Amino acid sequence: MRKTLILNVLLGLMFVAGTNLKAQTLEEAGTVFNDAIQLMQTDVAGAAAKFEEAIAICEKLGEEGNDIKSQAIAQIPPLYYNYAVKLQADGNQDEAITAALTAKEKAEKYGNADIKEKSIDLLTQLYYVKGNEQAKNKDFAGALASYDNALKTDPKFFRAIYGKALVYVMQDDLSNAEAAYNELLAAAGSDDDLVKRAAGSLGKKYSIAAAKAIKANKAAEALSMVEKALSYGEENANTYYYQLLAANQLKKWDLAIEAAQKALPLEEKDKNKIYFELGKAYEGKGNKGEACNAYKQVTAGPLVQNAQYQMKQVLKCN
Repeated sequence: MRKTLILNVLLGLMFVAGTNLKAQTLEEAGTVFNDAIQLMQTDVAGAAAKFEEAIAICEKLGEEGNDIKSQAIAQIPPLYYNYAVKLQADGNQDEAITAALTAKEKAEKYGNADIKEKSIDLLTQLYYVKGNEQAKNKDFAGALASYDNALKTDPKFFRAIYGKALVYVMQDDLSNAEAAYNELLAAAGSDDDLVKRAAGSLGKKYSIAAAKAIKANKAAEALSMVEKALSYGEENANTYYYQLLAANQLKKWDLAIEAAQKALPLEEKDKNKIYFELGKAYEGKGNKGEACNAYKQVTAGPLVQNAQYQMKQVLKCN
């Protein structure tokens, strides 16, 4: 009888102790959760750690801890996301990227689709802006890495492909620039504004390359560069003038005449140099009358004497 009584007392004490321990543990989870709330405005990492601690305690409690656990889980992804937004606003770009990456990671871990999507959008913007700044400062390798990070985060973030194309153009790496342009074209379509802007940049670069080739007496290369420039829409007086010069050097008179006729209506300032080269093209083709007419249009600038000489001494124009 006495042994039975002692056993019952011991069992009762164990039950009370177990109940108190459980109650204290749930209370502890609540305390840790409240500590996390207090830290949210001043210590994001500390607050997140406290929320994680509360979650761990609640997981040991089982169903009884689900309420606090769900509240803690709901706090962590937006905590990091909002922190990333604040860092971005304060100009702390690299720290903002780190926080946004953590927000995305926590959103994936805890199943917060909304914060995951927002974190991806924020990350791509951060990487893109960083890439632009690096390109501006001529850190081309860094810029390309940032644009690649943006594309890894969101493969449909076409502005990063556009950024890569511009970096390659700035480096005179026209082969890779074309590859980036073609990638952008395939992804976004020919009507996309970024595609048109990328084409414009490439066209200008090829036109400049044509001018450099002419100065280096590489007429064939210049013609090739002109064709590239025209294919990207760089149809202006300068591009056709470079084509005219190169064609004359290569004695491709018909091409030279065609280029001159396209350049003249586009040139708004000085047509004299175009008329002079047109005269040379007609002269080379053996068309004296048209050559004389072209040379007569050279009325100002450093080529006037040359044109007069061709008319009076060479062609004997009327």
